[in-house]
Amino acid sequence: MTALVLIFLVSYLISMILGPILFYTSREGLDASSNMITKLPLSLLMIANFSIPMGTYVGIFFLAIWLLYVVAFVLAWIDVPTFPISIKKATQQVNLIGSNYLVVLPQLSVIVLVVIAVLQTLQESAGVQTGSISFQNPVLGFLSVSYAPFVEELSYRITTLGLLDGLYLVWRTRRQEQYPGFKGAVHLLIGTMWKPDRPKKLLGFKTIRDNGLKGISRIEWLILIATSGAFGAAHYLYGGGWEIGKVSTAMISGLALGYVYLRYGAYAPILLHWYFNYYFGAFDLASQLKMPSADLLAVGTEFLNLGGGIILASGLIVASVVRLWSAARRRV
Repeated sequence: MTALVLIFLVSYLISMILGPILFYTSREGLDASSNMITKLPLSLLMIANFSIPMGTYVGIFFLAIWLLYVVAFVLAWIDVPTFPISIKKATQQVNLIGSNYLVVLPQLSVIVLVVIAVLQTLQESAGVQTGSISFQNPVLGFLSVSYAPFVEELSYRITTLGLLDGLYLVWRTRRQEQYPGFKGAVHLLIGTMWKPDRPKKLLGFKTIRDNGLKGISRIEWLILIATSGAFGAAHYLYGGGWEIGKVSTAMISGLALGYVYLRYGAYAPILLHWYFNYYFGAFDLASQLKMPSADLLAVGTEFLNLGGGIILASGLIVASVVRLWSAARRRV
């Protein structure tokens, strides 16, 4: 498993390097980079969609997005426990709840990928189509899907799931006579929106890191399911080529995105979303731009992730069955 994690992380590095190469060295990328972006779409609280005036070149905007992803990876690397410590422990014992996010991300992402692929196959065999999105300009399309994780995670996770979770924590502190005052409540809200598990730990409530799924309260489960359902529905309602089958697959993604947000903080769903958008998008763009060996690289990446996901999902199922069987034998 540790070897698989390291292989996936190497492929992440290749993808990160590949993006700027395609943008700044290919003819199509240079042509697109000279275009201007006049307005920047944003979204808050799932329903507040608006644009802010902006005047910058596409090439500069892509560089800003790329640097933000680098920052997210750095935050994941240095988070407690740090990646070097966590990967060293992973060679001895698997701990998906207490590990560094860069150890968890490759495993969780491929399992979610396999679950979505299986569900999509079953739906389409029953006549429920998922659809797809396409762009006239593949470079600008790559820019769009690379920017989407920031907009959507800000809207569905940080300013909705995080804000509601923060308000819930403020309410719980008032019930237990721990109310920190107005300034303390504001700090609690901001802290929860940035890293939801940390304020819960400081307040003495159950956390995901210490208690696993039991660290998610009933209210948090309700908010998580509601925001994930809205995330799935939005993909279909906003059009763009997606059909009704996208609702369920996007909802599953939303549940995973919401879970890692509650456990690790704001950088975590951005990186998981990066995996589905930028990571595969970079290899796909290389193939569309006819980069040498790009088709082989894209197929190899897909095979690596689906194959790794099947291996890990199968191992998880076997481990769960063995655990249940062992528990049943102890009761007998």
